[in-house]
Amino acid sequence: MPLAQYASSYSTGMKKKLALTSVLLQENNVFILDEPFNGVDIQSNLVITEIIKKLKKIVIISSHIFSTLAETCDEIYLMKNGKIIKKVTEANFNNLEKEMKNFTLGNQIDKLKLE
Repeated sequence: MPLAQYASSYSTGMKKKLALTSVLLQENNVFILDEPFNGVDIQSNLVITEIIKKLKKIVIISSHIFSTLAETCDEIYLMKNGKIIKKVTEANFNNLEKEMKNFTLGNQIDKLKLE
């Protein structure tokens, strides 16, 4: 039973859910979430995604997981060396994903000669 344990013994996913719950109870107008999807199972990922979608507030998410950003955000800002280098609206998320894949992967996968 999690309530009978110290939070320090919780799994990463349980710690994320506890932290998110405590932030939501504060009833702020702006939420800043740092990598909210890291270390959580599929069910927790779905729950966190739905909570973010239903919040009628400003939510700033720092994440390296493009699919969850695309699913939960209206705008994505790319940063490099601490500076915003690009703002992308939801209508252009597909183009951003293609650019990122091309920049990151290029033809590297083809070089592996996978079948």
